[in-house]
Amino acid sequence: MNLSRRHLLSGGLAGLGVLGVSALTGCSTSTEPTSDKDAGDAKKLVLWIWPEGFDNQTLAAVSKALPSYSVRQDVIGGDFKQKLTTTFTAGSGLPDLTGVKGEDIAFFRDHADHFVDLNTLGAKDIKSNFLDWKWAQATTTDGKQLGIPSDIGPTVLFYRADIFEQAKLPTEPDKVAAQITTWDAFVEFGTNMLAAKDKTYLVRNSAGLFDTVWPQSGKGFIDEKKTFIGDQDHIRNAWDIAVKAFKAGIVAAIKSNTSDSAAAVNEGRLPADFGASWHLADLMVDAPSTKGKWRVCAPPGPAINQGGSFLSIPAGVSDPKASFAAIRELLSVKSQVREYDHNGNFPVSPKAYDDPKVSGPVGFLGGQHAAKVFAEAAESVRPLFEDSNSGTVSAPFTAQLEQVESSGKNPETAWHDAVSEAKRIAKQLHLTVK
Repeated sequence: MNLSRRHLLSGGLAGLGVLGVSALTGCSTSTEPTSDKDAGDAKKLVLWIWPEGFDNQTLAAVSKALPSYSVRQDVIGGDFKQKLTTTFTAGSGLPDLTGVKGEDIAFFRDHADHFVDLNTLGAKDIKSNFLDWKWAQATTTDGKQLGIPSDIGPTVLFYRADIFEQAKLPTEPDKVAAQITTWDAFVEFGTNMLAAKDKTYLVRNSAGLFDTVWPQSGKGFIDEKKTFIGDQDHIRNAWDIAVKAFKAGIVAAIKSNTSDSAAAVNEGRLPADFGASWHLADLMVDAPSTKGKWRVCAPPGPAINQGGSFLSIPAGVSDPKASFAAIRELLSVKSQVREYDHNGNFPVSPKAYDDPKVSGPVGFLGGQHAAKVFAEAAESVRPLFEDSNSGTVSAPFTAQLEQVESSGKNPETAWHDAVSEAKRIAKQLHLTVK
């Protein structure tokens, strides 16, 4: 199984020039930042975070800007959401501030009483520094703000310029993007690739393509009224595009995060992949010898986001004002730039995009100023309502697409089976099903 971005960040991979003018370096997992060494009477605030963590320089910046406080970073391994949930249930042992992963924020919106409403501490005063759609992900329906965004994952098309050149296809990002503005055009582009280079695919698997297309609609599988909408046209359209790509032969039908997948990337059989900004590190792990051959460009259709987390304050902490002051510094524009340079977290503040450490050339991408592509995607992402049960009710669609790939199941039968199973699950979850 290929190494994950987290493993890369934990071990470091110097010299590949992933970010601007510096290489990606390993993050510290120390629970005692250097700023705590001589903190004196400074109030120590405990931060819970997953293994990627914040750079020690970022932690030290809190003490420099706020001499009365210092942050102790406690790295929590394993299931971070479960650790938080268990501690909330216990009612004791909570940190002064905590990270919340993007995929978990919808769940915690349903348990808003676990957190301090950050609007009561001045969150609205800094809202303009952050992208509206990401800010809204941590906003409850009654207007409470449960978290401040720490980073985002704008999604683009990564591609191998050398393989495209061998297939006599465009290689410059603007020219590639111009030829794949629609999904029909993308499928045609893929068939041209296949005709020029046998067994060379633009898509890793149908489920991945499906999950790239449906968020472009701005709607998911459950709406704000807790109604299942996975049988509607926006989901069917994504299904049809995935099936069309598979029938055209441009889908490799390889599972992600496997040795087969890594081998296909290394060998050039998968010279393209949709991915968020953090996907660059995955490519560096899968295929370090391909440094300089990759580029990024805008994908077909509207931009989407994958990932990106938040910092929140658990209800009942002793000094929520101090915790919020620390969050403001940890997620300042300067800190976002530092964290991008440190671990590849793409900034959620547009004010960071012109900083040379963000906008500079990326060695692994052949010196391309890739932040421009990511930033344009980030600033055009459509808001997408996410329900805590979305992943559960969408699972049958992924499972059925895998059956279409692996066993040749009729796509129409597979669609009806997916909808039927999703509705059954939705009813069990007490969602409205029409």
